[in-house]
Amino acid sequence: MEHSLTVDPAALVEAGTEVGAGSAVGPGAWIRHGTALHGCVVEGGVFVGFRCRIGRARIVSGTQIASLARIGRPGAAPVLVEAAAWIGARAVVEPGVRIGPGAVVAAGAHVTADVPADTVVVGRPARVLRRREVAEDGPPEFGAILGRVRARLDSNRRPLPAGWTSGGGGVLDADLSGGPDVRLGAGVITMGRADGPSPRGGLRCGPGVRIGDLAVLEASDGIDIGAGAELGPGVLVVSSGHDLTRRSLPWQGGPVSIGAGVRIGADATLVGPCVLGDGAEVTAGAVVVGNVPARHTTSGVLERNPS
Repeated sequence: MEHSLTVDPAALVEAGTEVGAGSAVGPGAWIRHGTALHGCVVEGGVFVGFRCRIGRARIVSGTQIASLARIGRPGAAPVLVEAAAWIGARAVVEPGVRIGPGAVVAAGAHVTADVPADTVVVGRPARVLRRREVAEDGPPEFGAILGRVRARLDSNRRPLPAGWTSGGGGVLDADLSGGPDVRLGAGVITMGRADGPSPRGGLRCGPGVRIGDLAVLEASDGIDIGAGAELGPGVLVVSSGHDLTRRSLPWQGGPVSIGAGVRIGADATLVGPCVLGDGAEVTAGAVVVGNVPARHTTSGVLERNPS
């Protein structure tokens, strides 16, 4: 097995993905652009988001992994992520860790020890926040949306609106509107359309918006960016989440509104629903899960309080 490589024909492994020796991808799995798997077993019915790095891990069916997660490391002690777990955006799971069935790792968390079943962990290093109270409505399942994506003739290559420019590379799979004078850096990933799970889907930008290299904008419930806002390189913005009260982890919208003149530093993460007021600033590497008042600067997680 160490040198074999198998990808089931019923899996969707997007272009720009690296599946290395010693890996297997099961039926109905969906691996998004830019992810790298090395020495991994990804069972059927697993979702892995954009630009994840997974090394020497077993990912059990029903697990969903958000973009930019880092799990394990090639050549290190193996990681086990059990059934129906949720690994949040830009989370890090260290080698040798076991993530129990139904466990939830919050966005940006750094996991250095085993996580019990149906437990929510947050922080750097990760700590237990609470246990999940779960309605048993069946395992997670995203086959319907996977079928729609397979059927699209224009996946990953949406046109730029007039007055927009791009550094090339990456993926442009969102409904894009607004401008003029909007600049996307090299390797930017966008997704989200009005014909998806929410009619708000899409990326809408005011004039003069700047989005840095390798940014990832997941606009399935809509991302609105005001005039003159600047998003630094590697920024991740996610406008959706999951209902953790149900075993099926159904999709849940979380629109993101970024005001005029906002500055977001490199490698920051925003998880909706959230509103960033005009002139707000998010420092490099911050994780924002709530509202930021106008002209306020934040360097860490904010609670979901209205601004």
